[in-house]
Amino acid sequence: MILSSAGHRDPSRRPQGPACFRRRTVVHACHHDHGPALDPLTGLSARDALEALLTLDAKAAAASSIACVLVDLVGLKQTNILHGFTAGDALLRRAAERLRSLAPDARLLARLGGDELVAVFVGPTAAARAAETSAAAAAPETPPLRAAWTELEEGEPPTELFDRLYAASRRGD
Repeated sequence: MILSSAGHRDPSRRPQGPACFRRRTVVHACHHDHGPALDPLTGLSARDALEALLTLDAKAAAASSIACVLVDLVGLKQTNILHGFTAGDALLRRAAERLRSLAPDARLLARLGGDELVAVFVGPTAAARAAETSAAAAAPETPPLRAAWTELEEGEPPTELFDRLYAASRRGD
């Protein structure tokens, strides 16, 4: 803290620089809830939005059909190594755009982290839309994507969807 010559705090002489900016930003983020954040790279919702959607109201989720598509960007690590992170970031943005075009009717599009993106469909056609989106995402296009989908089982807590989605992805469903 910088004090004036009289020993009082002087807000006009606040320390400046990146560390001070980060500290003010973190404090601001802790005291004000502006809802789920967007992933700054892809513009998709961040993982917390997906978790909020799936845990917001278990009764409402159980009453609705929910299906998710998990999309992995193939070759992101290799692109980062060979061409740099700027090229990898561009590829990830293109993958997000491709998912947006494949799933414009999704309730939520989010980046889980790394190279994983997800589309959530809700309603009576959720499973059919997830299957269609998964198949379209896996088509041989650029950027190459690997996709799997699953739906919420009756009576299953929405949070179980994550485990089954990752299991389907590992199997290549």
